[in-house]
Amino acid sequence: MARRSAVAWAAFGPLLWGCALGLQGGMLYPQESRSRERKELDGLWSFRADFSDNRRRGFEEQWYRRPLRESGPTLDMPVPSSFNDISQDWRLRHFVGWVWYEREVILPERWTQDLHTRVVLRIGSAHSYAIVGW
Repeated sequence: MARRSAVAWAAFGPLLWGCALGLQGGMLYPQESRSRERKELDGLWSFRADFSDNRRRGFEEQWYRRPLRESGPTLDMPVPSSFNDISQDWRLRHFVGWVWYEREVILPERWTQDLHTRVVLRIGSAHSYAIVGW
């Protein structure tokens, strides 16, 4: 009986270990192919932290209804990056609260012409919670 268990672990152990390693990343990362296009959104984004006392000014003033730069002062924030580490603003160093990112992109014409084209937005580093406006 012990030998069967050892054989089973020898056979299935690496398989289970491989599955566990594969699942660590969550969603599979998309690969470019003839039927799949990828559009990288890395670069400079408009960025603003909500420093208000209740951390809800962005929602109350509806910053999402107009360009973020019109809501007040913004920073050009590189994405991907950690805003806590990249800015020289001491208030951002240990900031916990809502932050707003905005970037305007031009979609490939093919994505907008065919209503059956499926577009997936993959957010790589929203650690706690994210609300995405399209």
